[in-house]
Amino acid sequence: MTKEQFIAGKPFYVGTKAYKGDCTYYFREDIICRQSRSSIDERVVLDTYEANVYVKGNTYVQAYTYVLGKKVKVKLKYENLVMFEEGI
Repeated sequence: MTKEQFIAGKPFYVGTKAYKGDCTYYFREDIICRQSRSSIDERVVLDTYEANVYVKGNTYVQAYTYVLGKKVKVKLKYENLVMFEEGI
């Protein structure tokens, strides 16, 4: 995935797809959202917040969220994000 595809909000996996109906993610207005998908036809059944984005670099994005009151930071390289493709 490229930075432009990420910024455009294209759905993606972190790493590779593990199973049919695996969650996908997308970028929207400085947040990353998670899409829970149906294992039958992969349609989106739940769309929810995942993390806040605070850095959009040329090769990576940095985000954070809170888990049980503790701030957790992640750094995702665009090259490790795999675009979701319908019907695959």
